[in-house]
Amino acid sequence: MKTLAAGLALCALVTGCNGIPTPFVTDPVLSQFFVVNSGPPLPLMFQGSAIQWNEDYAVTAKHIPFLWHVAHEGKGDLVFFKHKSKKVPQWRQYTGGERLTAAGFSPFFIPVKGTGHALASRVVLSDVNDGVRYSVADLPLVKGMSGGPVFADDAKVVGIVTSFLPHRYFSKSPNPEIANSQRVSIFMPYDEIQKEWEIFAKQLQAKAPDPV
Repeated sequence: MKTLAAGLALCALVTGCNGIPTPFVTDPVLSQFFVVNSGPPLPLMFQGSAIQWNEDYAVTAKHIPFLWHVAHEGKGDLVFFKHKSKKVPQWRQYTGGERLTAAGFSPFFIPVKGTGHALASRVVLSDVNDGVRYSVADLPLVKGMSGGPVFADDAKVVGIVTSFLPHRYFSKSPNPEIANSQRVSIFMPYDEIQKEWEIFAKQLQAKAPDPV
């Protein structure tokens, strides 16, 4: 996959939307996400979405302020936080061109989804300078979907929503695939999340008491 080292400003989802996601009531796959809220000093003032990573931890976007129970802040727009659940989705890496669906909550706590396709290109956001190769799709997103899952058609999770880029930024990209896209939505892909999990898992192992 190509990586575009672009001087593009990350437009966090708190600014609004880049399309019109579709509300839905129930869905056996998409309904696996759940809402997360800010804690002190501004409890319940900020909202995002999250998805289970394993039976003990879930993941969401780091830019949601004052999140509860954060256990590890990874490189890029990602945190792991303590959240127990027996229902854990399967994760995998996506391929360029495949159809994807982002899911999360709107600001009115309505479940919404946005469907599009993954671009082959990946981007490095120079203004955050975190070294992460973010993935790109043309998914319609709305405020509140930050941290929510991005599903492939086989019901596996391929990443989490982080942001979108305004048209005035990506339309000037030297990469034709990005410049000619209807919209540019950014998500943290599985491979980058897995890298951070491996770092966190080693830290957990180092802290574990020696067996008696």
